[in-house]
Amino acid sequence: MPKPSYRNLDRQALDREYFARGTVPDVDIFIDAYARLSRAAKRTLKGEVDIAYGPGADETLDLFVPHAGAPLFVFIHGGFWRALSKDESSFMAPALCKAGFAVAAINYSLAPLVPIGEIVRQARLSIVWLWRNAARLGFDPTRIHICGSSAGAHLAAMLLDEQWQATEGLPSGLICSATLLSGLFDLEPLRHCHVNDWMKLGKAQARRNSPVALPIVPQARVHVAFAQTDTDEFKRQSRHYAKLCIDAGATVSCTEYANTNHFDIVLKLAEPETTLFRQVTRFMLESHRDQAKGDIHA
Repeated sequence: MPKPSYRNLDRQALDREYFARGTVPDVDIFIDAYARLSRAAKRTLKGEVDIAYGPGADETLDLFVPHAGAPLFVFIHGGFWRALSKDESSFMAPALCKAGFAVAAINYSLAPLVPIGEIVRQARLSIVWLWRNAARLGFDPTRIHICGSSAGAHLAAMLLDEQWQATEGLPSGLICSATLLSGLFDLEPLRHCHVNDWMKLGKAQARRNSPVALPIVPQARVHVAFAQTDTDEFKRQSRHYAKLCIDAGATVSCTEYANTNHFDIVLKLAEPETTLFRQVTRFMLESHRDQAKGDIHA
């Protein structure tokens, strides 16, 4: 009998639980949609592409600002840290810009060429750079929202680290809200399955880069979401992280979205009539109202 390697799951079970592609018949349908809709966004929207947020070749972003002073929605793509880029990550920009939000799609270096710590560093650098350059870029630096899908949700959650924010000297409440879609918040199980074939995670490295091990900003507003057909482990990780956020004092909603899969759930952000789009935009607007109340009573 195979020896369990994590939470009474053996290697074969973990491989299955963390094989997101295995939950859909053809993943390329969704990847093609990301790319096609993102190309259309660049053709139809006023924006800047390939803006450098750091000195590295991969440290770039695309930005679309519908009007001066718009709140900013920052999207961090998934791909298990080894695939995709910002070029497939602005598909939600037309719908969100029409709703009054600026959109930034973040690029980062991919594994196995760089380790997870470097990818986290780049994601954090992009947020600091955007905040510091907001006046020049035209969006409101006091209304920054982050969103990530799958591995991108992991990176977005790493931005909620209270210690990191304090070390950078960032203002309290810099990130108004976070939307985390089908995310990975504990990297330890990934050390025991096929994902580590390219991630090469050691125990300490996995712990250091797991959002579940970090202090969460207590004033955060976090929407944790997952797809109906996500595996049990993806769902468990999302529910567990949502509970940790609640325990930290954050304002949290946790939702399973019906009739979605691991890859098309994020495409709902491009469709204003969907439940996810309405929930996320409402969540962002509510955070602005709460922030205004806090300013009044401060």
